[in-house]
Amino acid sequence: MRSSSLVLVSFIALLLAIAAWVGVWFLFSDVSARLDARAETLSSANVQSAQEGNAIELQALSTDTAVQRAALDTSVDTDVVGIANQIDAAGQAAGVQTTIGSASPVGSPDATSGVNELEFVVQANGSFSQVWRAAQLFQTLPLPSGVSELDFEEVPNSQGGSWQLTAHIEVLTSAQISS
Repeated sequence: MRSSSLVLVSFIALLLAIAAWVGVWFLFSDVSARLDARAETLSSANVQSAQEGNAIELQALSTDTAVQRAALDTSVDTDVVGIANQIDAAGQAAGVQTTIGSASPVGSPDATSGVNELEFVVQANGSFSQVWRAAQLFQTLPLPSGVSELDFEEVPNSQGGSWQLTAHIEVLTSAQISS
């Protein structure tokens, strides 16, 4: 009988061991699920916090740059005739006779920003010092502009050494441009 009671005790011990392992497995599964849920909650909270922080920074940046954006909008809100008048005024200030040969868009108009780039081809005639001064003034126009090319040429058979300047001036404008 002793052997059967030993078998019975061994069998009960085996069942208890199996029950303990099953219990450990259920406990491990529960703890893992809770840790995963907590990690997911923390992760989504971090993402939401970062998004809120970015939104606050964007709002602050937008508020801080409102004056500069308004000034930029005003500076590029010049029509083609106004730009041509400013170029002509710079030529007159330099004492040269100015002729605007053409004004054409550079590239295709950017519909998303509403800003277009125009290239003006300007010719100025006068003495060398006058056309040099005109070139300097063209480079410092009170517009969002730049001079991409300057060509100085002495006019042949001119009395008093007349010079001709051809300048390519690129200007940003929000004026509607049609090709």
